[in-house]
Amino acid sequence: MPINYHDLEATEPEFYKSLVAMLEHPLDLLGLELTFTAELNEFGKLESVDLVEGGRNIAVTDENKLDYVRLVAHHRMTSAILKQIDAFLDGFHELVPPELVSIFDAQELELLISGLPDIDLDDLRAHTEYQGYKPTDPVI
Repeated sequence: MPINYHDLEATEPEFYKSLVAMLEHPLDLLGLELTFTAELNEFGKLESVDLVEGGRNIAVTDENKLDYVRLVAHHRMTSAILKQIDAFLDGFHELVPPELVSIFDAQELELLISGLPDIDLDDLRAHTEYQGYKPTDPVI
């Protein structure tokens, strides 16, 4: 699925807020002088990565800041964590072969992995089997 900068809201809320502020206000009022680069922190070593070819020589302006936000969000959620994504997928695919997962779209896969976002307590009570406890026990 394509990455959207709104995807950062759940994982990096402060960074997301700074991107939204950048989009909502002129850059000169925010005192920002940016280029099409991103910081990559590898074990405490900061490295500047071009988001586009020659990005360190391209200034972010009010006219192109939406492109910058899209690119930096994509970088933070893909290329910056590519090793972690690959390691996760290797482990995940050991348990569930890719051909079994590929039949699901993103929402179906999320539902399969995480379940419903809301818990129906009445349904849970009606279908819970207690072993060594009863529904009225304080721990329950």
